[in-house]
Amino acid sequence: MKKTDETQLPPRFAEYLRILSSFSRTSVEALPAERLMHHVAAQASQATNIKRTKVLRYRPERADLLVEAGVGWNPGVVGKATLAIDYRSPPGRAIQTAAPVLINDLPNDPNFDQSELLRSHDVISLINVPVMIEGRTWGVLEVDSERKQSFDQWDVDFLSTLANMLGSALARQSAEERAIESAAQNKRDQAHSEIMLRELQHRVKNNLQIIVSLLTLKMGQMTDATVRERLHSVIGRVQAIALAHDLLSTGRETNSIDFADYLKALCAELAPDADITIEVHAAHAPIPLDKAVPGGLIVNELITNSLKYAFGNAGGIIRVTFDIVTNASEACVSVADDGLGMKLPPKKGFGLTLIEGLARQLSGRIEYVEVDKGTRVRLCFPVAF
Repeated sequence: MKKTDETQLPPRFAEYLRILSSFSRTSVEALPAERLMHHVAAQASQATNIKRTKVLRYRPERADLLVEAGVGWNPGVVGKATLAIDYRSPPGRAIQTAAPVLINDLPNDPNFDQSELLRSHDVISLINVPVMIEGRTWGVLEVDSERKQSFDQWDVDFLSTLANMLGSALARQSAEERAIESAAQNKRDQAHSEIMLRELQHRVKNNLQIIVSLLTLKMGQMTDATVRERLHSVIGRVQAIALAHDLLSTGRETNSIDFADYLKALCAELAPDADITIEVHAAHAPIPLDKAVPGGLIVNELITNSLKYAFGNAGGIIRVTFDIVTNASEACVSVADDGLGMKLPPKKGFGLTLIEGLARQLSGRIEYVEVDKGTRVRLCFPVAF
């Protein structure tokens, strides 16, 4: 490859290179768009030694070009003056063709009209280069000289490169602003969704309480002891579900509840007035609602069974424990009593059949643990933390 003769480079080339190198660093700074465009106009003026430069933004909704930034213009131009986008307008042609427009003698060029803005500032020679953003023409970078110039490809290439760098910087800023707004909108949407979800959970809890009230009313009308007992069991199950939705509607999370709080509330509902104590020893851990409710129903059934069958006329203690087995990624809850105990394997009535069905729903397992006195049943189910 033949080595380039540096003597062929124009004297202004070093200044062009310095300006581009400097702007490559400035363009990544968090400058407002207005300051960034003014900086580009000022750098273009310094590099070309032409005092009037401007950045114009294409406004498709108004079909014009607005002077967004510039140097060397009379008061009232920047931020207010507009130019046409028709084919005889120099910046308009740059917009339409997405290509540079170089004019060395505008007043005598039959292909273009001289706008009042350029005429009032005695502009003779000019270069327009398009500013592209994401494949579309965003606007124009323009250099306007009061003296007749002999612009060449070096000038066009420099200004085109500067315009491309401006476009990239504006695109990055726009993307960052969209990302910030999107994040803010997501937070607003999330907050709204949480409010709506909590309201929904609150309504579900209220509806379940209505069901409990209706069942309680119906139970009071029943004279058959077996029917009353079955209705009482149903009421307990509905209350267990309602408690979970109540905790969800008032807690920090919208899709999980603290299982320790849930167990304590559940046991407080079930605690009898007799000489039977329910103790709860539970680790605090968030459990998704779709796992907490079946788990709570299982605990409800086990405690109910202990209250009905474990103690006879004597008193006793029911212990509910809950913990996380981190190395197995499991949650384990057990219900134990110091009562009469039961034969193992147990005879499965409706209650134990329901318990094992709920355990399968959790992809968990039920363990009937042999103890010296009383009964202990353990539920383990997978959880992810």
